[in-house]
Amino acid sequence: MSYSERYSTSIPYSGSVSYSYPASQNGGSGSAHYSGSVPVNVTINVNTGPFEGSVDRFKTSINALGASVVAMHAAQCAAIQQTANDVSASLIKGFFGTINTELSQQLQALDSAIKASFGLIQQQNKAVTEKNDVMENDYNRISSRYVKIFTDLDNECHKRIFALDKQSFNLSEKVVKNLLSESPGNAAAMNLLGIEEMSSSKTLVFVSSLNRKSFEVLKILHDYITQESTIGSLIDSFLVNEETTQNISLCIPAIWIESDMTEAQGINHECFFSEYIDQQEKQSATEKVNTFCINDSDSKWKPIGEFDKASLNREFNLLAESCFASADEETEQRIYKIMLSLWQNTQLSFLEKS
Repeated sequence: MSYSERYSTSIPYSGSVSYSYPASQNGGSGSAHYSGSVPVNVTINVNTGPFEGSVDRFKTSINALGASVVAMHAAQCAAIQQTANDVSASLIKGFFGTINTELSQQLQALDSAIKASFGLIQQQNKAVTEKNDVMENDYNRISSRYVKIFTDLDNECHKRIFALDKQSFNLSEKVVKNLLSESPGNAAAMNLLGIEEMSSSKTLVFVSSLNRKSFEVLKILHDYITQESTIGSLIDSFLVNEETTQNISLCIPAIWIESDMTEAQGINHECFFSEYIDQQEKQSATEKVNTFCINDSDSKWKPIGEFDKASLNREFNLLAESCFASADEETEQRIYKIMLSLWQNTQLSFLEKS
């Protein structure tokens, strides 16, 4: 919209001028000063039409630009969302592809390990079956030998019991025969005589049994009473009355085991001591035993002699038979057979200090 503005002001002025006049009589010259103000009125007409048209055109351009910006923002958001979806899909696909590949490789490795373990199990099953057959044959041979021994022992025991109570058995046999062979007419007398004879034979048998049990009780009491002196004499036989002024090294038994690890490749070593040794001494002793047994420069394994091997074999058989003498279950019998088979196929060696 056009408008007008009016402004009023005054402009002051001042100055001087020189003058001269001709001589009328004398002539002369001089200067004259002047001052004053001039009023000024200014009217300014402002035409805003072109500006307003430019503003309208700018507003139209701004609106178009806003719509373009909104459209561009929407398109950019859609493009970002699409890009994010594509990236997520690619990441998920790649992740699951990697996991699938890794799982496939692990399945193949586990399948190979299972097949190898299955083959090893089949070989061990074959070896165990062969050992089982050998142990069954050994058991049948040993059991037949012990059955014969026990039968002979029963017969010998029967003979010795009969010899100890021979009079009682003869008397009993004679009374029984007489009672069975007498005529029925003398049944009462025979019965009375048989009762007396039987009571006498039972008395003799009872007295003999009581005598034998009394002897066993006295023997047990004698062993119990004299066991302290016996143990004391045995201990004294091992001791030496000798004084010393320095510390003496004592030896303790230790069991050192070397075994192959089934779950992983390698060799496992274990050392066992008595329970009365404390933890610190046990750890120190374990390190020394491992160093002694593992280091070939300090020790050397040598085959055991025939005499020592026979002694160990005899003691092992006695212990095994005493532990499994009353074993009736199939599992315990199988354990007993496998123990004997492993012991018979073992090469014994002893460790010698270099």
